[in-house]
Amino acid sequence: MTTYAVSAPVSRVNGVVLAIVLTGFVASTYGFGVYLFANLVVDMRRDLGFGYTTVGLITGGAQVGFLSFSFLTSYLGRFFEGWKISLYSTIVTALALLGLGVSHSILLSGVLLVLLGGCSASVYIPLVEIVAKNFPAYKRARIMGLISSGTSYGVFINGLLVSALTLNEGWRSIWLAAGLISVVLCVIAWFLLRHSPQSHERPTETVTAVQGAQKWLSRPLYLMWLVAFLNGLTLLPFQTYLAPFMRDELGISATTTGQVWSTIGAVGMAAGFLVGWIADRIGVQRALILCFASAGMASACVFHFSSGGYFYLAGFLFALAFYPVFGLVPTYLGQIVDVSRLTQAFGIANILIGLGGICGNFLGGVCKDLLGSFAPIYMIISALLLLQLLVVATLPRQPRRHG
Repeated sequence: MTTYAVSAPVSRVNGVVLAIVLTGFVASTYGFGVYLFANLVVDMRRDLGFGYTTVGLITGGAQVGFLSFSFLTSYLGRFFEGWKISLYSTIVTALALLGLGVSHSILLSGVLLVLLGGCSASVYIPLVEIVAKNFPAYKRARIMGLISSGTSYGVFINGLLVSALTLNEGWRSIWLAAGLISVVLCVIAWFLLRHSPQSHERPTETVTAVQGAQKWLSRPLYLMWLVAFLNGLTLLPFQTYLAPFMRDELGISATTTGQVWSTIGAVGMAAGFLVGWIADRIGVQRALILCFASAGMASACVFHFSSGGYFYLAGFLFALAFYPVFGLVPTYLGQIVDVSRLTQAFGIANILIGLGGICGNFLGGVCKDLLGSFAPIYMIISALLLLQLLVVATLPRQPRRHG
């Protein structure tokens, strides 16, 4: 018989501060480590002298790093406490960001960027374990929702740094500023996490857990791994091809396209916590159904309508789903997997998200070349989101915890 509920002691650390710091981890590793390069690539190309083929190699290498570190983290999670993996990975992220600020070699810069892509996985995966051990069950969905929105906050800070420093101080100062912000986060996190409950526990496997994989491998877990793959297959291509569809195929202005993206970012900053709070009230399963319904309606808007106004609606609906989903999936995993296996389970889910994203982006490009339009991509995404909704609807409903 599988045990689904995971009880956790309430942390002795300040929960609000810890939630902010963990959100900062994601802002640092994704907002700075993954997305800042795209903002600075023009200036870096001018000074370091490399072409777009090199850019493609670096971004592809970063994706390989993400998958490799996802696999490595899921393995290491069986032997090391999650907070140590996440914190040390953030320290590596901070050092890599600082290194990019002083690097004069495109080879070294490329290696650091690939390393940042890997650390984005090894920082995020253990966070579900940290949350499970530091927050009561009735708060976990909103905390994971807030953390999953960290990317939005990081991208927002990116914009501020680029606007303030590019003209006067240059692109190197932006990497250095991002690195220093990350260092401060690491210092605060060290004092918080080393006094939290998990720092006094050794993640040893009990006799019950060792008796076989049957104790933690279950039908709901397999279904959630399927959902994770479908998330990558649908939500990531939605983002990838939205701007090309609007500008190249429909002729919508760059200004309108940019405003739609700003809508996605602005809504995303609040959506993670808001939908997480709702999930703590109605259950994670129902919240996931709402998210997939919202994303499905967003895809339908993109497929059926060609005016800019509907794309604002699509961006709003997509943001309501995209950021919360990546907090709700690990939250549900925390309800069906023992805390000692959470990092491993979510690591596998992260690998599947990455593989789904690679497949979705590749197939989306092939679809455009074969059919001559991006529209069918969004029709297929809508159908796959409906499939995800049906899969989630078959999951066992977990009891809600109230505080």
